[in-house]
Amino acid sequence: MKGLIITCEALYFVTFRRPASTSLILSYPIPPFTTIRGMIANALGHPQHDYSLQEQIKIGLRVVEPGQKNVEMAKILKFKPSPGTPSTSYPSAPMFKEYLVKPHYEIFVGGENDIIKKIHTALICPQRPLYLGQSDDLVEIDTSEVVDVPQIKTNEFHTIVEGIYDNCFIERVPYEFHEGNGKYSLEYKTVSIPKILGHTVKKSGYAANFEGINTFLF
Repeated sequence: MKGLIITCEALYFVTFRRPASTSLILSYPIPPFTTIRGMIANALGHPQHDYSLQEQIKIGLRVVEPGQKNVEMAKILKFKPSPGTPSTSYPSAPMFKEYLVKPHYEIFVGGENDIIKKIHTALICPQRPLYLGQSDDLVEIDTSEVVDVPQIKTNEFHTIVEGIYDNCFIERVPYEFHEGNGKYSLEYKTVSIPKILGHTVKKSGYAANFEGINTFLF
């Protein structure tokens, strides 16, 4: 397997909106896998609703700096279509919105040589401006060169892992989209995020070794 390590820092702040949040806009503490693939697809210039990366790459994530969680009052425009006529009504409402100030992540991408090389080139010279979260949440990224990623047997992981483990925050985050009968459904994954930066997750299994970083790939 070939791979890339992508260093990703928010320039100002980000919000990873939880789909079920309405009157209060809540944020996940980490970028969902769907969000990460969306950023990479944006760099590649893929059209909207192109989910081909779901089959082509695997993703790992490490939180380098979680960012300071804050809440702001935001004015949100709501779209209310009128039956049979184009809508021109956009009522607004004030809401509280969570956001993270300058979080920092390492994203690990694994796959076949061809797609990894394409992603590497696209991240150096992206087709569109890159953001993580909402369209205003610009990020600064840096990418490693393409590296060989061996698989090793270990009982320590340096990234988030699937499942529930001690001394971790537990989150259920969006993983990938599935299409059926013209409609899309969303699959979730339950992940464990180490509570203290630099700590490992005790889990026996196979890891993708990115330059010495034992990575759980989703």
